[in-house]
Formats: sequence, C-alpha cells, structure tokens
Amino acid sequence: MAMLKSLDVFGKALKDHYLNRGDETLQLNINGQEPYCLSLDIFFRPADYYQIDRWALSLCRGSILDIGAGSGEHSLFLQQQCFDVTALDISPLACEVMRERGVNRVINSDIFSISFDTTFDTWLLLGRSIGAVGNIVMLRKFFALARQYISPNGQIILNSTNGNANETVIRELSFTYKGENEHPINWLDIDQNQLCREAGRYGFSTEIIDMETDGNYLAVLKK
Repeated sequence: MAMLKSLDVFGKALKDHYLNRGDETLQLNINGQEPYCLSLDIFFRPADYYQIDRWALSLCRGSILDIGAGSGEHSLFLQQQCFDVTALDISPLACEVMRERGVNRVINSDIFSISFDTTFDTWLLLGRSIGAVGNIVMLRKFFALARQYISPNGQIILNSTNGNANETVIRELSFTYKGENEHPINWLDIDQNQLCREAGRYGFSTEIIDMETDGNYLAVLKK
C-alpha cells in the first residue's frame, strides 16, 4: 500500500526466491533498532502456518479482496477452497510471482489508487499489512474506502499488534536486498482499542478473535 514502485526491492527478493529457492534473506531496517534478516522462505510458507492466519482464513466468506497479498499464499489457499478471490499488491514483481504461482485474479495497485466496479464480502489483510497505511489519517481513508467497497453484510479481517505497551506506534522501516535499499515508509502498528474507535467512526464494529502473548492480534470488523 505504500511501497515505492520504481525500486520494488521487496518484489525483487520475492521473485529471486521464487525462481531460485536459494537461501536469500531480506534485511528489514527499523528506525532506532538493529537491522535483522528475514529468510525469504517465510513469504512462501503454507497459508495456514500461523495460528492467526488459520483463524483468519476460516472466517473468510463470499468474494474476497486480499490486500497486500505479497507472494499470494493466502489467495492461492482460498482459491483452492473455491472462493472468488482478488489479490491486490503495489509491487509489480510480487504480482508477477502471484500470476506465475497460479493466482487467477491479480491487481497491481495501491488500495488508495483504484476504483472497483463491484463490492467485496471480505477484505483480508494478513502479515500486519494494515500497517502500510502509515498513519491514522490514512487509516481513516482506508475505512472510508472499505465502507464504499464492502457489501452491506461484509467484513474486514486484519491483524496488527498492541506491542509491549498497548499503544499505537508508527515506525519508519525499509528493506535492503543485495545492496539495494528501499525508500523508507511509515508503518502503523495500531493497538486494538484505537482500532475499535477508528473503525466505529465509519460504522464498523470490531471483535478481537485471537490474541497472542506478544500482543499480536486478529480482528474482524463488520458493517
């Protein structure tokens, strides 16, 4: 949702790993913290590898928009369950990977830059990808779009984190891969109480479905 299209370091890393299946890693840089490396295998894990993901996938229904779909693991899983799924990602190379992996409907766009000619029953955002909105102002724009493009009985399924202090945090992060540095973006980790308040402004009720010991949580927002 907020990746710099001209560079697409994240997409390059996904594409390389999809083609080569080597031991490549992606470096995550967070302002104020030591950088650390992620094995690219994690982006090609089984869709239901994490408990939160299993919960989320079991709650999906109707036509689904998978936002920040990445390598497409969740879209593929749902497609195999005969759901009508559309995968959305800002990364052109991630979209190439998804198409090559067999995702039927892939859109290369930012959620804030696209108009749909239909509504969806479920908006799905896993991997804490709601964070890519960057700040509360853009989160409100996100909810305004959701109100427009989610069906009357529709839902948003997302996960984020309360962190250690049960408060909303905006972090600056970027990726580094094979010497190339992604342009830094702001990343929003929204605590569950503020999520409930912000969603309520736009007519969504919020239910926390699952909570992990590290503060990571799964929420379902319904019209």
